Amino acid sequence: MSDSCCKAKALSLSAEPVVMGRQSPNTTSSNDATPSATTPVAGSKTSSMLKRTFYRRPMPNTCVALSSPEGRKIFASAHNSRGLKSFFPLVEQFATQTEPAYCGPTTLVVILNALAVDPRRTWKGPWRWYEESFLNCCVDLEEVKKTGITLGTFACLAKCQGLTVEARHGSDASIEEFRDAVEAACLEVESTDEVASSSNNDQGNSTANHQFLAVSYTRKVVGQTGDGHFSPIAAYDEASDSVLVLDTARFKYGPHWIPLQLMYEALQPIDKTTGKSRGYVLLSYGYSDHDQSSNMPRSILFRSKKGQDPTRRLFKEYLRGMNYEVSFEDVLKFWTKDGQDFDYVWSILDPQLVPTNQEEEDMVTNARSLLTDLVGYVRACSSNASLDKIKERCDERLLHETKSMCADSCEGNSCEDTFTSRKIVISSIEAILVSYLSTMESEQMRKLFQSFQEKSGEKDYPIETYEQILCEADLINYAIEASDESEEDAFGS
Repeated sequence: MSDSCCKAKALSLSAEPVVMGRQSPNTTSSNDATPSATTPVAGSKTSSMLKRTFYRRPMPNTCVALSSPEGRKIFASAHNSRGLKSFFPLVEQFATQTEPAYCGPTTLVVILNALAVDPRRTWKGPWRWYEESFLNCCVDLEEVKKTGITLGTFACLAKCQGLTVEARHGSDASIEEFRDAVEAACLEVESTDEVASSSNNDQGNSTANHQFLAVSYTRKVVGQTGDGHFSPIAAYDEASDSVLVLDTARFKYGPHWIPLQLMYEALQPIDKTTGKSRGYVLLSYGYSDHDQSSNMPRSILFRSKKGQDPTRRLFKEYLRGMNYEVSFEDVLKFWTKDGQDFDYVWSILDPQLVPTNQEEEDMVTNARSLLTDLVGYVRACSSNASLDKIKERCDERLLHETKSMCADSCEGNSCEDTFTSRKIVISSIEAILVSYLSTMESEQMRKLFQSFQEKSGEKDYPIETYEQILCEADLINYAIEASDESEEDAFGS
């Protein structure tokens, strides 16, 4: 079982029919797609057609609907205590999950759009905008429709979109630490600098460095039907000590207030899929506090997909067998199968989509140019003559190759992925080099870059280009490390 509230099990025709009507708050179901039976509706043909459907759920007395008189009073109190920092950017993007088991992906999409992250791919027409189908790096979305996602997979998906992720299991956090996370996301702090920045840059990203809070909790604990669920926390009221949940399953529950203590308790139950408790995630976006000039996603060269985990695990086992002390030649031998397969590295990576503006295009150009120079430098430093033939073939086949625009599975026909014709051009040798860099600690990479700068002296790359290569390697390392934990927990305890 996953961390989703809504694992989409098909309704068995032999099961007791589910019919229209109101359900008691005490009645539970295993997920948002399988309601329990309610009072039958008799008579009309319409009622017969609808007898296996249902409409919403009554709010339990443990929660307070935002639209109720009491809910509005709590909202006013939260406004007075400056607890609505996340509310307005989130409510602008608030959406209903498009699948019964999509609470996790939809929560992330709402937050990504609230953070004004450019997905660099077309949504519809000329518009670029996040939707759930874009979250294809850490998980098979077809499988998500059946099982939902775990807290670890949610964290992995967020990292792949370039977000800064602070994830905690409920069992590993005290209620004071959870309260700190709520306050970090929801409480506004008066700042002269922020006011001045806002007035001087009305068109800027007002959520730069803003942290948003997503919770993975158990519905049963708060008196609702279903089990595990994801949703964003939009506000905090200090007087009632309550948090506002923007429930992504709006077909079931509208936005509502839950006591913070009760929400904390709902983070504690064990998710049977991972064997660990549920939890919460603080998400933010931006390269650094001092540089908000760019809002590009973290990876501009590569994408990775959940289905590539088996090969990542093989590489991880290879690294373990080498005690994690590998040379470029070792990595080159692995990813070319001793010179027999020069496309093997593409079994863990996929080229990113082409840039959509000049800033991104310049960054990709610089990154690729730096990788090409680094390849020459790293290979020149090697002294393993036994690999000369592999290196020669790399010169012949890899250095300037273009990754196929369509996956082999397309077999020359139209691709299922409508974006495959828009992938950047990048060679296998460059991908292999970044996978080699991913085996290093950040400090090791920086020393390599410094040595390269001292000995080459020909090109002066911007510091941002080196930092981008670090990010690319770090993301590959994260995917490799998480590959054999994906069914348990993708970010650890």
